[in-house]
Amino acid sequence: MKLAPEKSPLTWTQTWLLIRSDMERLVLHLRANSFGHRCYYAMLPGFQALFWHRISRYLFLHGWTRASRLISLLSMYLTRSELPPTTSIGPSALIAHATGVYIFGHIGARMTVHGNGGFGGGFGEEDIGAGPGYAVVGDDVVMGFGARAFGAIRVGNGVKFGPGTQVMKDVPAGAMVMWTQSRIMTDMLETPKKP
Repeated sequence: MKLAPEKSPLTWTQTWLLIRSDMERLVLHLRANSFGHRCYYAMLPGFQALFWHRISRYLFLHGWTRASRLISLLSMYLTRSELPPTTSIGPSALIAHATGVYIFGHIGARMTVHGNGGFGGGFGEEDIGAGPGYAVVGDDVVMGFGARAFGAIRVGNGVKFGPGTQVMKDVPAGAMVMWTQSRIMTDMLETPKKP
C-alpha cells in the first residue's frame, strides 16, 4: 500500500486502507476471522484507539485541527490511550492492551505495543523529523508490556523492547532491548518455625 508523503493530506481511501490494515493485523494476531469475531475485534479498545487516531489524523492533515483534537481527546477518554493527531503511524499497527499506551512521533509499519507504554517526549526539544522531542521509529518494532522509549531518538527496523524496558538513546536495527531480570530473594522470606 503506497501512502502519501508525510505532511501531505491522506485521501479518504488511504485512511480507510490504513484502518483495514489494522483490522487485518488484529485478525492475524487473534487467529479467528468470522464476521462475529471481526465485530467483536472492532470494539476492542486497542483497535478503537487506532481507528479514532486514523480519523483524527485525516482531519488534522486536511486542516480540521479543532475537530481532530476533539476526536483525539474523546478517544483518549474512551480507550485510555493517547495517540495525538500529530503522530504518524504506519499501516498494520497493533495495540494489544490499550490502557496506558501513548504514541508520539513518526512510527513505521507493523508496530506492536503490548500495553502500558509506548513512545513519548520529555527530554529536550530537538526535532529529528517527528516533532520536538519525539522519536522516529522504523518498521516491525515490538514493545513489550510496560516498555517505554523517550525523547528524540531513532529506533531501527525490527527492534524488540522487552517488558519494562526504558530507552532514552538510539537503538540500531534488529536489536533486542532487555531490562535486568528480577532476582528472587528466598533468604528474606520468613520460614515457619517447627514446634
